[in-house]
Amino acid sequence: MLTRMFRFCKTSICPKSPMLHDASQQLLMDDLQLATLLDRLKLSSTPQASLERRVRVGSYVTIASPDFKDTLDVQIVDPGQSKPAHSRISYFSPLGSALLGLRLGAELTVPTSSKPRGNKPTASTQQKWIITDVRQHPGNF
Repeated sequence: MLTRMFRFCKTSICPKSPMLHDASQQLLMDDLQLATLLDRLKLSSTPQASLERRVRVGSYVTIASPDFKDTLDVQIVDPGQSKPAHSRISYFSPLGSALLGLRLGAELTVPTSSKPRGNKPTASTQQKWIITDVRQHPGNF
């Protein structure tokens, strides 16, 4: 079990990963990202969203790497309720904003590092994921 915990934190899905944490300042300063987020929030709040199994605020989502070796269960929540260490991520996080409005089976690409250090931005890497489950109740979460 200890090996499993250390392996988890060596991957990009560690609770300390920037893709799980609030990035609202960066998002609010980028007009295109903000417009995309607002469109996704609007789409995910329609009555059809739950019938189509779209990710919306409050959804429990399971994502997997394309090779299905790594999986991650998260709940999309409002920024004030975000606790990445407990799998509750804000829709302002890079992963949360990328998931909003997508359906079961959709593929997404998420930047894994976007925080600048000093005056130089860090090299941004991308990670691909597939949505394997979307539900409105915790279930086996």
